[in-house]
Amino acid sequence: MNGKDKAKQVKSNWWRWPLEILFPDKKFDGQLQNPGTEEIFDFDDVIADANPIATIAQEIVYYPENDQGELFAIFIPGLGQIEEESSRRSRRYAATLKTGVANLNNSSFIRKNPISRFIDSLLDWIDAAIHRIGLSGSPAINNTTSLILSAIENETPVNFSGDSHGTILLARAIHRAKRKFIGQYGKFWNLKQRQIGSAEWEKVTNEVINVFAFGNGYKNWAKGPKYIMVSIEGDVVPDTLGITPQKAAKYKRDDIKFLIFSRIFPQGSFEAHNMMFTTELLRHTFLKNNMEIGDFNTLYEKLSNKVLKLATPDEVPWPNDMKDYVWNEESLNSISVVSD
Repeated sequence: MNGKDKAKQVKSNWWRWPLEILFPDKKFDGQLQNPGTEEIFDFDDVIADANPIATIAQEIVYYPENDQGELFAIFIPGLGQIEEESSRRSRRYAATLKTGVANLNNSSFIRKNPISRFIDSLLDWIDAAIHRIGLSGSPAINNTTSLILSAIENETPVNFSGDSHGTILLARAIHRAKRKFIGQYGKFWNLKQRQIGSAEWEKVTNEVINVFAFGNGYKNWAKGPKYIMVSIEGDVVPDTLGITPQKAAKYKRDDIKFLIFSRIFPQGSFEAHNMMFTTELLRHTFLKNNMEIGDFNTLYEKLSNKVLKLATPDEVPWPNDMKDYVWNEESLNSISVVSD
């Protein structure tokens, strides 16, 4: 499906037209996409359904070949990826973890024929910084908030996943959903009712909201959902911007679990932040522990009981097409085994 056909599937507000003319990928900001067919689904149409999560599972999620269609995640991609690239990486994510994936697009300022690729990339980084300190909203934040509240209303369990910048948008969406949920119980001065609402939020989200965060870039995650933070040792983003095991222990957040794989790359290499390596390690961790690949709940339980055995980089038969997913080809020198 070409870009013009995809754009026709989205109804934009008029005040976004100038931005979308200058930066075409912004047309898809916060919109749902099947990464297999790359078909775009207008979010307003989906959220208007009686059970949007069920609609996403049945009509939008891309399930990898020979998958049973039992597991899926709504995924917010990372920084600097136009929708085509996000879809390509999500197809790999789905195949590696045997998990259905629906992208909730985190659009980029990057253009296919830019006047200056440096300026476009710089705009993405500025945008991410503004999102992290909370000075700006995003369609991805607003729409994820709506999906969280819909999952609660319909008592439909759902896995949310994010990568890098996507984790910032996801964390802010969870906070916004919590505020809206508690606001239904009473105005800000009605402390008793809001305490009841807060307790109910934690109870219900613990039952229906699961979060997989790859290379998390946010420190403050609202209590309630089950969280698994996944990274590789040496990833500077979670170490400096995100929540770490030490910070979680300090704030008594034992609800947040961590999967930190052994170092692969030299000190200072940004490749440790590349989710395509993390998913391979995660896949072989499932196998090493005789678990169904992609089973979030069993993984969370094993982490809670401290009985999970992590796969090491040397145990992974790295696919020979990793070269198509690295940011720096020299990073391939750090992989000890490459399969045919």
